[in-house]
Amino acid sequence: MTPLRLVASDIDGTLVDAQGDLAPETVRVLQALLAREIPVVLVTGLNPWPAMRYVREIDTRVRAICLNGIFLVEDGHLIEGEFLAPALVERAVAAILAAGATPLVYGEDGISRYLPTSEGMTVLEPLIMARPYQPFDLVHSEAELLTVRPAQVSVCETPERGAALYPQLEAALGAEAYVVYQPGSERTWVEVNHRNARKDVALLALAARLGVAPAEVLYFGDSLNDLPVFERVPHAVAMSNGREEIKERAWRIAPANDEAGVAQMLCALFDVPPEA
Repeated sequence: MTPLRLVASDIDGTLVDAQGDLAPETVRVLQALLAREIPVVLVTGLNPWPAMRYVREIDTRVRAICLNGIFLVEDGHLIEGEFLAPALVERAVAAILAAGATPLVYGEDGISRYLPTSEGMTVLEPLIMARPYQPFDLVHSEAELLTVRPAQVSVCETPERGAALYPQLEAALGAEAYVVYQPGSERTWVEVNHRNARKDVALLALAARLGVAPAEVLYFGDSLNDLPVFERVPHAVAMSNGREEIKERAWRIAPANDEAGVAQMLCALFDVPPEA
């Protein structure tokens, strides 16, 4: 088998458990790989605020690709990738508002601005309460959503409303943007990104810079936004709790995220000894 020289993993549903926590065993194993000078990369749809919390919990040498490739956290620095054109964001916001949802725009200043609607706060409001470490700004007009350069526009909705909104945004913007559908049991995200802000593009660009070939990358994922990576990385591992579309394309299947499945698979593949 081709030697594996870089370990990359999605976060939600993959590296962390259902409560969003890292198992101590997962932290230990990742630190063991870093000690062997094997790069570890988190590749996530999360924005830099929650992603950097996981980086600090594991080790500051960990890199993080955030918002599906819009940002890279490396050596404590935030590196920008491809941002959306403001005119495209205006169209996305208009379509979201027409559907009765609440648009959420992540700006270059790290602030998530949202324009509340009567039906669109059901899921977003609890999320805001659960992230006191991340700045959110309530605004009162569409123009205020664009007071700084926009990186991404998204919607956090119920599974039913998110499923209905995704095809609308894909039909309206899919030729000009990368529209991401991330279904979940409690909250579903629909995100509008720059066409090149993709997990596969960002991860393979980073790997190439580090001198690592696609066949030398080990990737873990569970959801639809991981599909582009599974299509380009031969050693892609699906979580047993992952979607069927992911498992059908997987090189191997790892135990569930609630069982620290990433750590279990890494121990087997890299011969990491059990904790003393």
